[in-house]
Amino acid sequence: MNFITPTAEDLAALRADPLIFEQELDVRQEVARSLELALGFRAGRAYWRAGSGHLYAVELGDFGRGHPSMALIYGFWPRYEPRPLTDEQIDDDLEAFLFWMAQACDGLDPEDLRWTLDRSPRHRARAARG
Repeated sequence: MNFITPTAEDLAALRADPLIFEQELDVRQEVARSLELALGFRAGRAYWRAGSGHLYAVELGDFGRGHPSMALIYGFWPRYEPRPLTDEQIDDDLEAFLFWMAQACDGLDPEDLRWTLDRSPRHRARAARG
């Protein structure tokens, strides 16, 4: 992942759109701890710029259990514009993050993620198109 630190000016023109919310991250403590180690914090926000050019962030929350308790993934779009119509591109960006997470976290297997994604309607439709 290409984690970055956007400037206040960059963020001022954007709005955060929550895309994925995991409210029970701490159920898988090995994943929560690994994600904390990979990101370098238990609670906070890390930004990355995807290959598509979109800005995203992962935010971890700590509810005092000794490891991150919840996670949110945000997409950032121009403040007064709707979510970009390139949903497939957003899906590709999120898929790249999920593979990074599966590689970075104990208790997750990238092959399990690949197996699951290969069976999703999106991937089947893509395979049918060739």
